[in-house]
Amino acid sequence: MRILLWVGLLASGLLAACSSGTDTSSTIPSVPVNVQLDLRDQQNQALRFDNGVVTLPPTGLNGGGVKGIYVVRRNATTYFAFERNCPYQPYNTCATVTLDRSSHLFFRDSCCTSQFDLNGTVSGGPATRSLRQYAVSMSGSLLTITN
Repeated sequence: MRILLWVGLLASGLLAACSSGTDTSSTIPSVPVNVQLDLRDQQNQALRFDNGVVTLPPTGLNGGGVKGIYVVRRNATTYFAFERNCPYQPYNTCATVTLDRSSHLFFRDSCCTSQFDLNGTVSGGPATRSLRQYAVSMSGSLLTITN
């Protein structure tokens, strides 16, 4: 009887450990993001055209995201900003999204082969979450990206 009790306790402990629901390996770390871009700056000229993309490197404390940020212009009044850290196994050192310009523009992670459209939505691969999106506001020619 005592052995059955121990076996039951051990089995329920293992089941609880397997179904904890808090998988930190699939959560992109949270870092502060506060970046400003001047659309008149020559470095940001791609953002003067629809579907233009600019890559921002991670900048440390006031940040440019975990692995950097992509800024995408959809049209003259709509801009998106996405984290470059892939949401699929984000702690892998190679889990960085790059811009693929082959036949049409999209983002891809060469590590896990996940693909994302220019809206940040998953379009292929093992990722089930969209790219992390940051808030973008515009005042004149100044874009501000925050979280």
